[in-house]
Amino acid sequence: MKRVTIDPITRLEGHGKIEIFLNDDGSVEDVYFQIPELRGFEKFVEGRPIEEVPRIVTRICGV
Repeated sequence: MKRVTIDPITRLEGHGKIEIFLNDDGSVEDVYFQIPELRGFEKFVEGRPIEEVPRIVTRICGV
């Protein structure tokens, strides 16, 4: 299995990285998006309908 790492991710407040795991055929087997800092944005959208999440989150953070 081959690993492709993008670290650091740009256009992101704080730190983050993406790890992509490819199988022997070169197809994506798994992907991990890692942000070590707790931003707490999840608390703003708890209990909200899923349709509202993009509207709320884009006003808080561009990511």
